[in-house]
Amino acid sequence: MKRKGLVQSLVLAGVLATGFTAVWGVATLWALEVGAHTLIGIAPHTITFRLSAALLFLPDGTPVVAYQEAGKHRQLRDLQGNPVAEPDSEHPFLTLAPLPARYNVEEGTDWGQRIRSFADGRVPSGYWYFIVDGRRDGSGYFVGYDSETRSCIGYLGMDGLREGPLPYEEQIPFENAFSFSDERLLCTQQKNSPTEHPQYRKVGRAPNGCSSAWDVYVLGRDGKLYHADLQKRIIQVAFDDSPVLSAALTVGMPEAIHGTPYRPAVRTVDAVLVLDEHGRVLKRYPIPEPLRGQDITFGETSTGEAVMYANSPQDVLASEIEYRIYRIDSAGRYRQATTVLPFIGWERLTSLSAWLIPSPLILAGTVSYVRPSMLLEFDPSITYPEALARALMEFWPALAIAQMIAFVLAILCYRRQMRYGTSRTERIVWPLFVLLFGLPGWIGYRFGRTWPVLEACPECGVAV
Repeated sequence: MKRKGLVQSLVLAGVLATGFTAVWGVATLWALEVGAHTLIGIAPHTITFRLSAALLFLPDGTPVVAYQEAGKHRQLRDLQGNPVAEPDSEHPFLTLAPLPARYNVEEGTDWGQRIRSFADGRVPSGYWYFIVDGRRDGSGYFVGYDSETRSCIGYLGMDGLREGPLPYEEQIPFENAFSFSDERLLCTQQKNSPTEHPQYRKVGRAPNGCSSAWDVYVLGRDGKLYHADLQKRIIQVAFDDSPVLSAALTVGMPEAIHGTPYRPAVRTVDAVLVLDEHGRVLKRYPIPEPLRGQDITFGETSTGEAVMYANSPQDVLASEIEYRIYRIDSAGRYRQATTVLPFIGWERLTSLSAWLIPSPLILAGTVSYVRPSMLLEFDPSITYPEALARALMEFWPALAIAQMIAFVLAILCYRRQMRYGTSRTERIVWPLFVLLFGLPGWIGYRFGRTWPVLEACPECGVAV
C-alpha cells in the first residue's frame, strides 16, 4: 500500500485537531456546569457564592445599593456603606429609562425585525401594525384591521388615513429594522414578543399630560419624534426643535386612581426634555458636560429633580462597574457622586481558556480577534493595537499554560518520531505541528495516521 504523503497527513491531522478542539470545549463547559451543580447539591455550605450588587434610587433620587447573596436577604446600603432600611411603600424605587447617545441598528429582512403591533382602545378594537422596510434610507407606516370583521381599516400616514397603500412621501422616515427591545418605537402597551397579538394588551386612557396606551411615538431617522394617536387615527410631528438622539417613556410616581403615568422624554445634544402626550415641553434638564456623548440612564424624582447616570461598559470580563451619578434640577445645578460595584462577569474565563481551548495557535487566534472586537464595541475610541495589547495582558497566563503543554507534547512527538525512525523532515515538521496546535495537534498526529508494529531486534534488542 502506498504511504500517504506528508502534506496529506498534515491536512488530516489538522482536521482532526480542529474537530477535537470543538468537542473538547463543549465537553469541558458541560463538565464544569455539571460539577458546579453537583457540588452545590452535595455540600452547599462549602460553596462561596459571589455577592451581587444593584444600583437603585429612592423616590427622592437618593442612590442606594442592593447587595444580594444567594440564600440570604437583600441588604440596602447608601454609597458610604451605611445600612438603609427597606422601604415599606408599594413603589419603593424609581424606574429609570435608558437614553443612549446613539442607536446601533442594522438592516433586517425578517418580519420579527420589521413589524410591531398595537391596539387602539376603541370598541370594537382596531389592531394596528407598524411596518418598516428595514433599509438604511427606509420608511414605515401603520396599517389597521377591525377585530370583529377582520377587514382592513386603512393605512395611516402623515396625511391621515387612506384606504390603499401609502405613497413613500406620506410614510414616516425610519432607519433600518427594529431590535427586540427598540426604544425608537415607544408605547405603554407591553409585549412579550415583537409580533404578539394586540388583543392581549392592556389598553386604557391616561391622565392629562401623560401617554395613553394608543399613543405611539416613533423616532425617525431625520431626528424628529412622531406621534401616532391610533384612537383618533392621526399622525403628527411631536418634537422637531432640535435633532433627537434618543427617546424613552419615563415613568412618573404611581397614582392610586390612574396607576403609573408615562411621559415621552427626548435626548438632544445638551439636554433631556420631558414632554406631554402631544409633544409640548414640560421640563428641561441640562445634561452635565461629563455625560454628553455617553449613554445615560434617566428618571424624574418626587422632588422635581432628575437622576442621570452613566456607567463603565459592562464588559463580560469585568469584575466591577463604575457609576457616575448626577442629581440635576431644571436650572442645571447638580450634585455628583460616584461608586464602584461588583459585577458578576466571566472574568474566570481568562484562566479557564487554556483548558477550554488547549491549542496555542487556536487560542491565540481567538484572543486576538474576539476579545479586541468586544473591546472596540464597548469603547470605539480605542484602536485595535490598544485592544490587542489589553487582550494579551488579560490572557497571557492562559496562553503561557497552553504553550507549556504544547511544548511537552512536542518533545514526546519528537521522541516518537525518533523511535519510529522517520525522515529528518518529519522529525522537524511534526513536532512543530504539535507545538502550534497543542493537545488537539497531538491527537491529530497520534491518531490521524497508521503506525507500524514495533518489534525487538533479535541481535541488539532495540525496538524497530
